[in-house]
Amino acid sequence: PEKQKSLWLSSATGKAAERLRGSRFRWLNEQLYTITGDEAIKIFQKDPSLATAYHEGFRAQAAKWPRNPLDGVISWLKKDVHPQAVIGDFGCGEARLALELQGRKVHSFDLVKVNERVTPCNLAAVPLEADSLDVTVFCLALMGTDWPLFVTEAHRCLKPGGLCHIVEVESRFTDVSALVKRVEAIGFRQVMQEPGSFFVEMRFKKAKAPGGKAQGKGKKGKGKRQPGGSDGGDLLTACTYRKR
Repeated sequence: PEKQKSLWLSSATGKAAERLRGSRFRWLNEQLYTITGDEAIKIFQKDPSLATAYHEGFRAQAAKWPRNPLDGVISWLKKDVHPQAVIGDFGCGEARLALELQGRKVHSFDLVKVNERVTPCNLAAVPLEADSLDVTVFCLALMGTDWPLFVTEAHRCLKPGGLCHIVEVESRFTDVSALVKRVEAIGFRQVMQEPGSFFVEMRFKKAKAPGGKAQGKGKKGKGKRQPGGSDGGDLLTACTYRKR
């Protein structure tokens, strides 16, 4: 009886801790989708432990998905992108992409440095020179209300003709066509779109700036903003997770 009681208490304690972690993740997840990049950085600066809580919760949620979209991105980069291409992983999380592409040049950016592969920064101002990347990736990374600024920064960093690959949860889109137009207004041309039952993948090529003007080079971490600023942030809604 005592052994059974001990096992029951241990199980109950474990379940309570799991519910607490899940609750903390859901709260943080909602915050990140409804604030700007600068505001998100302040949250993590105030409580650095939130980064660990978020990534633990994210891994738990990802395990329930029909597939992990990052697997497809990694496969595409390995098969179809030149091994000498310089890649920028915007919103890299734990920088698994860089880990899987060892031997290739990958810059991994996110709000918090959870390991040595990650460069912490606001995705609207990454520490790279203009025209320095061949490919940029946003895999479930357009989280802030100012996400158009993240894409604008990717445009600044890309070489002419460079590719921007975006993957997002299908339910987040309020209007897919409007979002495509918003991204193209930054200075991209869509070259691929694959809607799925859970995720939508899009790929854009860096083109000329709106109005046909050539892109000027910006300084490191201070990309020249394209017309429209962060307008269009409401084209993507928050990705919420149910309490289980």
